[in-house]
Amino acid sequence: MKAAVVEKPGVLVVRDVPKPKLESDYDIIVRVRKASICRHPDYELSQGLRPPVKGGWESSNYPFILGHEFSGEIVEMGSKVREIYPELKVGDRICEWSWCDGFAEFVKIDVRRIATVAPLPDNVSDEEGAVLELAGGSTICFAWAGVKPLDKVLVLGCGLAGLSIIQHAKNFGADVVVGTDVYENRVELARKVGADAAYNASKYDPDELGRLIKKEFGEMDLVFDTAGVSSAVFTGTEALKPGGPFYIFAHVSEHVKIPYLRVATKLGHFGSPSNWPDRARVRKLMRLAVKWVSEGRLDVKSMITHHFPLDRVAEALKLNWEKPQDYIKVVIDIA
Repeated sequence: MKAAVVEKPGVLVVRDVPKPKLESDYDIIVRVRKASICRHPDYELSQGLRPPVKGGWESSNYPFILGHEFSGEIVEMGSKVREIYPELKVGDRICEWSWCDGFAEFVKIDVRRIATVAPLPDNVSDEEGAVLELAGGSTICFAWAGVKPLDKVLVLGCGLAGLSIIQHAKNFGADVVVGTDVYENRVELARKVGADAAYNASKYDPDELGRLIKKEFGEMDLVFDTAGVSSAVFTGTEALKPGGPFYIFAHVSEHVKIPYLRVATKLGHFGSPSNWPDRARVRKLMRLAVKWVSEGRLDVKSMITHHFPLDRVAEALKLNWEKPQDYIKVVIDIA
């Protein structure tokens, strides 16, 4: 089968590798139809800025298969898979959360070790299924852990993670959701998917933007940071109410300057949510996200800006990294 293989740091090639086989009674083999690029992790893994990974984000060695956002069809299934997922059967189309080796024609998944898989109904496409790894996995868990009905929520960064959290917050009952980004196309898309307001942060001093948001909407009850840049932290901590939580989602490796005194004395929490859902609830949340896509309450299709075939994945990674003003979500067409 064909797969995108990182041979060594900075060297990504599409070549033939052995097709995976069932190795345990808890394995499924998935024929991958669509995959999508997760901007920071996939690029950094391809460049050697993060160590190699495989399977359920376990440490690996070079060479390794890149990619962890994908959807596809179950073509083989071990005899004990239904002990964990009673509804699954061969022929089901599924999405997944938290499994590597996805930029390949086939993937083997041990259902004991993956965060979750979820069947896709007929009206949810394969490309939407690939994007649901992020839109229906970590982002809905973050939103569930943080948002209460009638909250005022600030989302920093309107890439796919931020755009997903905006919609999750609304679906969980937030009263006001505000977004910020430095690219106008993302600001416009934030408004399209349901933000009550969205600001182009490049036009403001960071603290000034925080004060403007407070003036327009009052102090924010909580902040989600999907941007991972210093200016966003300054804006968010300025707009947040005293004692409010500042949740860090951004998957970045760069150092970020923060207003230390403000973080230390004003915020009630700075980091990931502390009340993370247990595994059973994670599975239910993933299915809830699929249901919202099916019902039109979670728009992931509008976030998909480009398609590339598998043999051009290196080009797709480069463009997605270098031109975030043009590329929001890139889908890799595998089948």
